[in-house]
Amino acid sequence: MHPHALVSRARQHSWDIQSLHPPANLVIILRRDSWRLEVTFADHAPQDATISGPGFEDSASVNLRSINALVRCDPGQIGGLAEAAVAGGSPVHGRAGARGGKTLVADRSL
Repeated sequence: MHPHALVSRARQHSWDIQSLHPPANLVIILRRDSWRLEVTFADHAPQDATISGPGFEDSASVNLRSINALVRCDPGQIGGLAEAAVAGGSPVHGRAGARGGKTLVADRSL
């Protein structure tokens, strides 16, 4: 996802947006309710993403393919989607990725 697309989508879904421009990479930090999603970009592609919020004491790495679903979901459903994304799966599909872990099925009512 291009950084401009991420910012646009985040605005549509009521996230607070902060951009940092350190010398190496662009970092976009999104906040909504008690959730914080941080995405680091290399050029125009996401390089790393972490999430923190209820149930996540530290920032946890998430599957890059889950960024869009996390930004678009309803605030009350982000916890379940975040669990799937941290397990290495895509929240849309709920499948574990290369890191393994248990399969988590996300709510498909989005």
